[in-house]
Amino acid sequence: MNKLALITDSSCDISQEFIQKHNIKIIPLRVCFSDKTFLDRVELTSLELYDKMKTEIPKTSLPSSESVMSVLDELKNDGFSDVLYVGVSSGLSGTYNFVKLIGEQYDGLNFYSFDTKTLSCGQGLLVKAAARMIEKECPVEDILSELQNIRNNMMAMFIVKDLTYLKKGGRIGKVAGTIGSLLKICPIVRVNDDGVYESSTKSLGFSRSLQMMIKEFENKFKGRNIIVSVVHGLEESLANSVLNKIKQFANVIDGDVIPVTAVLAVHTGPGLIGIIAHNA
Repeated sequence: MNKLALITDSSCDISQEFIQKHNIKIIPLRVCFSDKTFLDRVELTSLELYDKMKTEIPKTSLPSSESVMSVLDELKNDGFSDVLYVGVSSGLSGTYNFVKLIGEQYDGLNFYSFDTKTLSCGQGLLVKAAARMIEKECPVEDILSELQNIRNNMMAMFIVKDLTYLKKGGRIGKVAGTIGSLLKICPIVRVNDDGVYESSTKSLGFSRSLQMMIKEFENKFKGRNIIVSVVHGLEESLANSVLNKIKQFANVIDGDVIPVTAVLAVHTGPGLIGIIAHNA
């Protein structure tokens, strides 16, 4: 009987408790300072990153081939026959295609992959859905089909207090960062169906944009059963407040507040609030 393992990469924001409970393997991306490179989640937390960013904004890098091979070797040695990789959007990082290439060439494992076309807690919600289906021993084809259904229904948006980090990291996409910074405009950034960033709505000021972002979710999910995550960068209290507001207009079947992982915090900086939700 085939035995299916689940892997993701460290662009996925998900609780450590869930990772351990469902035996999910995470391939770490790298955060590169001028004097040292850190493995995301393994050697560097987002809190540690924010402190280091006071003196230097680092770069990020794909996982090493050794990191990918190490995870696959471990799974093979543990008796797994099949592997499902639920990865960060190929439109935002080369990580997905890199891991997919290694996995498909790896001898001794049947390798399946799903491009989430999102990241952070959006990727996390898809990983959680896959883990629960694996626990029920669902066929991998059914899991892939359900992940696509969830992704088609998912809404993911975020705002940041400072666009500098998105601009410097080259992740700004269609977001008008320079003008926004000059005019103190705070764009609501959407992860679109192609898995890239685009500016959804613009408003003067962070608080006003936050209100507008919450309203977008109310318009889509009011009165519905939903699964939702709120991701934040040094804004835990505000993130909890946002989750409570969502609970006022929707029936939250599963909701959590998650700090953004270090490799993503490089591109957003402190002052991030993101909301990701889909129908339950």
